[in-house]
This record gives sequence, structure tokens and C-alpha cells, in this order.
Amino acid sequence: RAISSSGSAAARACRTASAGVCARSVNTRAGISALLIIGLAFCGVGYLGLVAPNALLGPVGIEWTGLGNSAQNELTATYGGMYAALGLFFVIAAFVPAVRLGALWAAATFLSGLVVGRVVSLVRDGIPGPMPLALVLVELMGVLLTLGALLKRYAPAVQPPTTPPAPS
Repeated sequence: RAISSSGSAAARACRTASAGVCARSVNTRAGISALLIIGLAFCGVGYLGLVAPNALLGPVGIEWTGLGNSAQNELTATYGGMYAALGLFFVIAAFVPAVRLGALWAAATFLSGLVVGRVVSLVRDGIPGPMPLALVLVELMGVLLTLGALLKRYAPAVQPPTTPPAPS
């Protein structure tokens, strides 16, 4: 059944209350924090991808000056433009409740894709250097952070204790 707009703060935070589950909006500190942390990290990657690509890609063995124009363009679009845009979206979503849930799902999905890609490469290509191994751990932590915030949204509602009626 739907919760009316009047009532306690806890009731207003709930959208539904069926089967004892309160589907709260993602206005939790966990959701906001996850989006801010991931958003700022993505903005940092995007900035380096746009203005200092060798600083970003050199540690994983990609020499910028040795790449052709097409490869440079592709890496700038991906590590610069895409990461900067996603980072800005996640930071903005931390402050806009209407898009926060979608942004958390987007962050969880994107980071999961990075982790899966790194695991596939590890199996197919062998153990990489220390930087990609560190990145997969950071990306996995991002997945856990976003999924944790999403799971908090679907946590069972806290019901106030009920007292039995006094005997008459």
C-alpha cells in the first residue's frame, strides 16, 4: 500500500510498504558518498585523459608519443571525455535526488564492466603489472560501495515496537 505524504519522517521517506519492505529513496549518506567518491575519481581520470594522457597511460605501459593520431583520439575520447562526463554526472547526481538511483546503478554497472574486463584479460593475457592489479581492487571497491548504497535502499523497514494492549 502507498504511504501518504503526511505522517512521520520515516513514513515520508518510504514510497511503498508492501511485504514489510520499505523502498526508501537513495538519500542516504552511503549513496551520496559513493557518488561523490566515484564522481571525483572519474573527474580526475578525465582531466588527466584530456590534458596529460601520458601521465595517465604511461604507468600501464602506453607511450603516448608512440601512438598514431587515431589511437590518441580514441584514448582521449575514452579516458578524457567519457570519464570526465561520467564523473560530472555522478557528482551532480549526489546532489539531485531525482537521478541518484539511476546514477548509482550506472556507476555499479560501469565499474562492474571494468572489473569483468580486467578479469577476462587476466585469464586470457596473464598477470599484468602492479598498476592494473591495483586498479581492479579500486574498481571492485567502487562496485561494493555502490551496491552497498543500493542495498541500503531496499533494507527492511524499521518498525516501531508494538506494545500489547493493557489488560482491562
